[in-house]
Amino acid sequence: MSERIEKAKELLERYGNDTARMLDENPELATLELFSDRRESLLDWYPFRAGAKLLLAGAGDGGLLALLLRKGLAVTALDTDVSALALLRARKEALKLPGELETLAGKLGDRSTELSGRFDYILFDGTLGSEGEAALFAARELLSPGGTLLIAAENAYGVRAFAGQTLGENALSYEALSALTEAEGGSSFFYFPEPLKNLADTIYSERRLPEVGELSRVIPAYGFPTYVAINVGAKYNEVCRDGLYPRFADAFLACWTKGGETAASRPVFVKYNRNRTAAYRLVTIIWEAADGTRRVEKRALSPEGNAHIEAFAERLSLLRSEDRGLHYADAEITTADGLTSACFPYVLGESFTSVICRELAAGQPLEDTLERALQRIIGGGEVHNIDAIFDNFLVPEGAEALGIDKVPLTGIDCEWVSAKPLNKSYVRYRALRSFYEQQRESLGLGTEEVFLLRFGISAKEAAGFAAEEAAFQRGVAGEEQARFLDRFIVSQQNAEIIARTERTLEETRDQLAASLEEIRIRDAEIKKITEVKRLTDNHVVNLETMIRDLRAENGQLAETLQYLSRHQTLYSRLRRKASAIFNAKYPKGSKERKRLLFRLNAVRHPLRHWKLMHTPEGKNLVDGEFAIGDIYREHGKLHFPQFEAPRVSIIIPCYNQIEYTYACLVSLLEHTKDIPYEVIIADDVSSDATKRLSDFAEGLVIARNETNQGFLKNCNQAAFKARGEFLFFLNNDTKVTEGWLSWLLKLMDEDPSIGMTGSKLVYPDGRLQEAGGIIWSDASGWNYGRLQDPTLPEFNYVKDVDYMSGAAILIRHALWKEIGGFDTRYAPAYCEDSDLAFEVRSHGYRVVYQPKSVVIHFEGISNGTDVQGTGLKRYQIENTEKLKEKWKEELAEQFENNGNPDPFRARERSKGKKIILVVDHYVPTFDKDAGSRTTWQYLKMFVKQGYQVKFLGDNFAAEEPYTTALTQLGIEVLYGEAMQKGIWDWIEKHAADIDFVYLNRPHIASKYIDFIQERTSIRVLYYGHDLHFLRERREYELTGEEAHREASAYWKGVELTLLRKAALSFYPSEEECKAIHAIDSTIRVKPLTAYVWDSFPELGDFGYEKREGLLFVGGFAHPPNLDAVLWFLKEVFPKIRAEEPVNFYVAGSKVPEELKVLHSPENGIHILGFVSDERLRELYENCRLVVVPLRYGAGVKGKVIEALYYGAPVLTTSIGAEGIPAAETVMEIEDSAPRFAEAALCLYRDRAALEGLSARASTYIRAHNGMDAVWEALKSDFS
Repeated sequence: MSERIEKAKELLERYGNDTARMLDENPELATLELFSDRRESLLDWYPFRAGAKLLLAGAGDGGLLALLLRKGLAVTALDTDVSALALLRARKEALKLPGELETLAGKLGDRSTELSGRFDYILFDGTLGSEGEAALFAARELLSPGGTLLIAAENAYGVRAFAGQTLGENALSYEALSALTEAEGGSSFFYFPEPLKNLADTIYSERRLPEVGELSRVIPAYGFPTYVAINVGAKYNEVCRDGLYPRFADAFLACWTKGGETAASRPVFVKYNRNRTAAYRLVTIIWEAADGTRRVEKRALSPEGNAHIEAFAERLSLLRSEDRGLHYADAEITTADGLTSACFPYVLGESFTSVICRELAAGQPLEDTLERALQRIIGGGEVHNIDAIFDNFLVPEGAEALGIDKVPLTGIDCEWVSAKPLNKSYVRYRALRSFYEQQRESLGLGTEEVFLLRFGISAKEAAGFAAEEAAFQRGVAGEEQARFLDRFIVSQQNAEIIARTERTLEETRDQLAASLEEIRIRDAEIKKITEVKRLTDNHVVNLETMIRDLRAENGQLAETLQYLSRHQTLYSRLRRKASAIFNAKYPKGSKERKRLLFRLNAVRHPLRHWKLMHTPEGKNLVDGEFAIGDIYREHGKLHFPQFEAPRVSIIIPCYNQIEYTYACLVSLLEHTKDIPYEVIIADDVSSDATKRLSDFAEGLVIARNETNQGFLKNCNQAAFKARGEFLFFLNNDTKVTEGWLSWLLKLMDEDPSIGMTGSKLVYPDGRLQEAGGIIWSDASGWNYGRLQDPTLPEFNYVKDVDYMSGAAILIRHALWKEIGGFDTRYAPAYCEDSDLAFEVRSHGYRVVYQPKSVVIHFEGISNGTDVQGTGLKRYQIENTEKLKEKWKEELAEQFENNGNPDPFRARERSKGKKIILVVDHYVPTFDKDAGSRTTWQYLKMFVKQGYQVKFLGDNFAAEEPYTTALTQLGIEVLYGEAMQKGIWDWIEKHAADIDFVYLNRPHIASKYIDFIQERTSIRVLYYGHDLHFLRERREYELTGEEAHREASAYWKGVELTLLRKAALSFYPSEEECKAIHAIDSTIRVKPLTAYVWDSFPELGDFGYEKREGLLFVGGFAHPPNLDAVLWFLKEVFPKIRAEEPVNFYVAGSKVPEELKVLHSPENGIHILGFVSDERLRELYENCRLVVVPLRYGAGVKGKVIEALYYGAPVLTTSIGAEGIPAAETVMEIEDSAPRFAEAALCLYRDRAALEGLSARASTYIRAHNGMDAVWEALKSDFS
């Protein structure tokens, strides 16, 4: 089985009779030859007799089978290749072809091949091989009298063959084929298909050969060689001029009729106009009768084109009304077999062009000659004929000598006539340009620009006319020309062009060398400017800080001055003196002072005082105020809620200090409202009012020891009473804050590997007490961050720590029991919390710090480091030695304390981990734009793969809730003024610990890459998100706005410079990598999907009935998104709404006013603006179809991938699908407005199609965008 036949079978199996989709999705020359109607042009015009028998001598690829069966022929196919015969049968079945088909294995002329009866036609379609004479002899014998033998073959010596076009197996020469068809008993007639046998659009004949200039405009398509040694158009002119065309034609169709009978009428010239929309497609045929008279027929190729043909009469009438002395023959309009024809009498003579060329050859000046010719066809009044070109006017025989000014002219083309007057300058341009295209080679007319300028048409005017012409041709051709011609055109190169290119290349090399030197110099200047800017920015930040501090100091001084001024009066001095005497006699907080105040209140407010002293509530308030303090008068008796199954048991060890314990309980009651809990008071034989705490707070679990146990054993003992899933040990000298417990539980619930977590501890004055603890290899410990600013980045991300202070720790109850509680060897206290952390890790769990849980600790600041005291502190030294002995092996793995250790890694237990610094323009706002979502997803992936991640947003802002989202992943976000001021020092200081810097976006990466590469040895990786220069260039091509061209040039310089510096760069698709390598193949770049997920929505029923509407998602700060929606609303949506009352939902941030004003729910347009992730998920789950009508842009489009993630059916453009491997298998792709609208409607109504797309999308996204799959392709670059 040949490769061509195998390909044809595969396409039939895949597409069946959907040839339109087949051709769109397989834009290859072989597919066009196998299945397009262009192949049928070879014989579509031939007047076969319906019901006749035809023998297909050699099945070939079966490209003409559909035509032959439609013509009503009974076809017998004969071939030795059974696979070729099987293809014919498969074609008939798959394409649902009518008529009779018989296939027979054998060979024409072979005695073993038996054929019954005679045939009216025998066709060799490129199948007449080296044994042609024997096959033709047998064929003639099988022909019935008057039957015709048809031989189609490529010319082995055609002009295209000499140019290098690849030919098929059975090419013949004109002489060889002529000899084979000169048999006695019949007559032959030759046709010449152009440009190819299999894709002809014009059929010449021996009775109508091409004239000079007709073939000079060669379209280098359909396998035309890129490199040619001859000027093909000029060569065609030469062979036509010298009468040699039949020998050098590109293909033949030889006809031999048995008995030599001549048909009453036969075609002598055929021209197809297939590269048009159906409404304008037609064929032009010149028929010649036996007596030599001719007529011209223009026939529609489908019923859609009938109206175009019927309008000929009206057009002729309009042209005659112009009164230019031009003659137009009448058209006879007829309809047969559902197709309309217009027939005209044939005008004998030569074209007006020939007359013009003869005068030019006689020495007449070009400008004057053509101006006189133009005056004849468009001079005078209004012009309505777009096709008023010289070739469309004929001069009758014998009148040529009258000259341009007087020859009678007959118009032969009135196909494109406008009811409204045309721009005469545009029609003039068309006539001149047509003449130039045809006669450029023969007359040596030079460049088009110079030629048109000779007639007063400037380059700017020509460009305008060219745009007008392109618009006209688009209106006529629709998508046909793009589909069947444009995509097959190659860039032609001949010897002259190659030589010119080599000269240009050499000049370009010199220019490039000079440019590279200029770039090197500019790059050095930019580096200097960047460094100066960096230093200036630092200086500005320092000055701003100094100014702010000075303003604050000035404000404080002003307040102090005001205070002093006010307090130096005689009255103020006397009042202060009296207050001092009173406070000395009745100190603040003393019982004497309280009694005095009670007596004063009894005098001032007797009724209130009586209630206070004679009711149970009042007595309790008095009791509490004397036992606890003023705080009790404010809050009174506390009432804690009771839960049958508390999640958390809060254990508060206490010994006296009831005022602290009560304040702690008040904060618990105020800030613990969303979680079921119980409070256990571990009273270690207090002697103050703590022993009757139940008088002041109810709902507590009181665990009171009989003898003093010390802190450690007191906690252990109280834990036996706990019922919660978690235990929280909380010192009584603390106050909790909003959300303190929910943040801790969030960590525990989301990660089962965490066994213990703790809070950030701050002092009442706002300074930090501890953000996790460090244990060095010598068992010494640090309260990390002590006395520093608790808002700094280094204290505000979730991280593994060596230990957490026992003042506020949460542990799983089951794990506590498994460990056995605090180790009693450390009794009564100190190091028990450090030991517990080691125990948690030894049981396979992690110890984690949660910065969002903030607890205020009233521990005396100076007591934190006093280990030489006589109280409990003395146990710190003893217990440190015990800790060192117990965990000797584990401590050997800890960081070393060299007297001044760097806590950078020790604070987060990142020993052995790789650290990556990710830099972007700001903290990723992952629910607002696709670029941020990409950064967010990769940050999550780095964390999952065990990297310690630091994130630097170039604006140094801690935007919420996005910063918290990162810090909760364990990512340190570098934000704030201090970091902005010191970022360069931070990078240099920690460079030895950082393995990778992952830069994002060119404008951000350019700011950092030079500093990092010059000051450190960190490996720099770059992710570009998209190619800015490519996106800007495409927008320029779409809009023509010069600003985008300039922006493209700017970004090209920036991006290429950056790419050459990075160790490795990533882009979302192979397309962008190819675009980069097309400029510089040495750049290290690879594709990396922009979207990665570690989990996916659950697969379920699509739910067709509950879904409605079309959805677009995209941020409008990105210009391509705005263009897409505006184009859709203007060009596509009205077509959809005309047939279906569909709603269109537009979700995305930063909606501009020009889009907001289009919001019109009554017309189905819903401009939603920014929506939350939850709302976005609802939109995806409830819409029937996602549309992404992008017209420009670069790289993989996030909105498309996101839609696939949610399993939504997607309809997009080729730009929207760009860079997505095998995109056509998981989404529908259309580019023109009509086809986009048609596809949207078809999909919207087709439940099965939508469900299929949804299922394929879900499968695809899991295979291509799962986190594990992406990391597999990426890990070697981060190793």
